[in-house]
Amino acid sequence: MNMMMIRLLSSISLAVVAILGADLSASTKTETATKKTDADMALSKTTAADSVKKEEPKPTPVAITEKTMAEVESMLSSATIVDARGSGDETIKGAIFLAANADDKDIQSKLKDKTAMIVVYCGSVSCPASTTLAERLVGMGYTNICHYAGGIKEWTENKKPVDKPKA
Repeated sequence: MNMMMIRLLSSISLAVVAILGADLSASTKTETATKKTDADMALSKTTAADSVKKEEPKPTPVAITEKTMAEVESMLSSATIVDARGSGDETIKGAIFLAANADDKDIQSKLKDKTAMIVVYCGSVSCPASTTLAERLVGMGYTNICHYAGGIKEWTENKKPVDKPKA
């Protein structure tokens, strides 16, 4: 059995030598193949271990919570309400305007607390501005983002409290 192993290793080492173009003696070939196999196995284990060590845990994505009109109304005094249209005729009572395409500095100056409850809305269900802004806020590290899809249209149709624009 040992002779078969030696022959197999010799054949492997001859193949390795032929591939690498090295000119080694027969005794060195067997020894080199054995060392190379051991080194390859050690390198393989090290590389696998290193890749596990180097993998940083990915942060859990922050979910954007959908809110109903009734939920938003109950949050008027406890949350920051943000109208993602940037401007308009009226807003949900107490809301601030912050356009979906506002620059990061403007966002950070208006929304200082990244852990505060923030409700983002826009014109209506078909308006993408609130979703765009909500996703940007999450990307910027805000952790408590809610989305009100009904927007100002649903809000005013149901005669909920609004702020009129200042003249």
